[in-house]
Amino acid sequence: MLLPTTNIRGVEVTRLVVGGNPISGFSHQGSDRTKAMLDCFTMENTKKLLRDCEAAGINTFFGRADNFVMRLLYEHRNEGGTIQWFAQSAPERKDTYQNLAQCRRFGANGMYIHGGEVGRLFEEGKPEEIKAMLARLQDFDCPVGIAAHDPQQIEYAEAQGWPVDFYMVCVYNVTSYHGKLGVEGDEMFIDAHRQPALDTCGKVAKPCFAYKILGAGRKHPRDSFPEVFAAIKPTDGVCVGMFPEDDPDIARTNAELVRELTAARP
Repeated sequence: MLLPTTNIRGVEVTRLVVGGNPISGFSHQGSDRTKAMLDCFTMENTKKLLRDCEAAGINTFFGRADNFVMRLLYEHRNEGGTIQWFAQSAPERKDTYQNLAQCRRFGANGMYIHGGEVGRLFEEGKPEEIKAMLARLQDFDCPVGIAAHDPQQIEYAEAQGWPVDFYMVCVYNVTSYHGKLGVEGDEMFIDAHRQPALDTCGKVAKPCFAYKILGAGRKHPRDSFPEVFAAIKPTDGVCVGMFPEDDPDIARTNAELVRELTAARP
């Protein structure tokens, strides 16, 4: 049974989506945890996770716009998989437009600019470059969004009327991380960042997906999910990375918790 959904520019997206960080080896918990994820997520194991998500009622995967993910989805769909894909730009590709254009040709149902790229351009005083890229991405006639680690950047985009359909709101402002490959010991997950980010989800009109809500595995879903779902709008959702070595039934466990919370508060 499908989870409750939100509509993003005509695409029905479940309010719980599976994130791609563990699949791509971004543990945010050091080299041992990163290696464990890379060892786990072979092509076959990753396709199994997507099948588990579909069986649990999760209909969308938010994953990187890289070759591994494109090959993964190619095989998964050839084998009967139906999960939707919202492509996150891969900063190492440099040309965001061409990167996401390739994903659209590969069947991406939506797309968004990586939060690290957004943060870098704000720091360089170039937010108008983000706006211009969003305008170009509208060519693809699908939901277009931005991610941000600093919620003030989301509020700026909304106030300026940027051509964006949804936002990815990180509940931790991980200032050292701008999409870098191989980040290890310099990341800080500060709980005081959570409430301002969740407040932003409530302030902006467009759908938001809160991410890193578990602090990259530092928090238990039973502690974090209720806090987040009590704060976000009914049109918002959460993006959660899932590592089956922590719980072989992790997709169903998370989906059941979301069903419980959304039944109590739609």
